[in-house]
Amino acid sequence: MRKYLLLLLAATLLACMGVRSADKTDSGKYEYAIVKWDGPDRLYYNMPDKFELVHLRNQRVNIPRDAQEEEWCLTYAANQLAKEGWETLTLDSRRILLRRAKP
Repeated sequence: MRKYLLLLLAATLLACMGVRSADKTDSGKYEYAIVKWDGPDRLYYNMPDKFELVHLRNQRVNIPRDAQEEEWCLTYAANQLAKEGWETLTLDSRRILLRRAKP
């Protein structure tokens, strides 16, 4: 009888551990965004809830004269989105893929 109680207790503990780890994966869901550079000062923001075309110079952002515009604009976008909780995952010469935990 004791063996059965111990086995039942062990199975219950394992089941509880499985439920806890399932809760952790549910809270780890992410949303993704892409920022694309497409011209001298033009960025496309493809966000989960909107799509936006931004001209940085129209927003009074000064791009340094000696900077490579493509890199500078993508870095600017990554820094602005990092303030909102976005994390950069990958980048190539014209795009950045970002993610953040869903609210």
